[in-house]
Amino acid sequence: MNFRRALPLFCLLTLVAAAQNPPRDRRDESPDRGREPRVILYEKANFGGDALIVYAGDSLENLARVGPDGGRSFNDRISSIRVEGGAEVYVYVDAEFRGAAMRLTESARDLTGRLLPGSLSASWNDRISSLRVEVRRRDESREEPNVIIKRAFTDLLGREPDLIGLRDYRSLMIDQGWNERMVRDNIRHGDEFRGGGADRIIRRAYLDVLEREPDPTGLKEYRRNLLEKDWTEGDVRDALRKSEEFRKKSANRR
Repeated sequence: MNFRRALPLFCLLTLVAAAQNPPRDRRDESPDRGREPRVILYEKANFGGDALIVYAGDSLENLARVGPDGGRSFNDRISSIRVEGGAEVYVYVDAEFRGAAMRLTESARDLTGRLLPGSLSASWNDRISSLRVEVRRRDESREEPNVIIKRAFTDLLGREPDLIGLRDYRSLMIDQGWNERMVRDNIRHGDEFRGGGADRIIRRAYLDVLEREPDPTGLKEYRRNLLEKDWTEGDVRDALRKSEEFRKKSANRR
């Protein structure tokens, strides 16, 4: 996932040190900006302590570089998150959007209640090192997690999920807020997809669009695009439709 656009300086510096008075919400001075989709990250539970506002479309690939002047960075210091204006936030345990991931579409008052994937005790509290904010899709699917997971496995790996895979991805969708895109991205970066799933996608696209098996050159090129450039099956099919071979085939059918 390529979401590494640098956050504008004025957003990074929306930090307010906690005073001796009880913590209060940190708001933008501009009423217009206050209505935009955004999240507010807080150092303490119940929306207290130092705070940072991040708007939809912005990303922080390393929170170790973000902090108030003369203060500590926000890396591993986020304990609550307020989600506003139809935003959603993707948070990661490691810098550069790596490691365990969680998606929030609503505010979280205390991250100690949100356990890390597969853990019975370790929580998200003071564990976030990178994040990105997007506008939440209003038409997001309401399908059951099992339906989404089975479709992703069938499309990408050519098989039904095993019981362990179904259980693990279902837990990620329910407990960590994962959506279908996150499930598919995770499968696409797994060993099974890299070992054969990509080739199945290419073969399927060739048979549907060009009505033939892929040649070695095409297989190598599209495999590289799928594995290294995060191409989707739709990208492969679009590229094949732009080919001279497809244009000739279409012309002959007229």
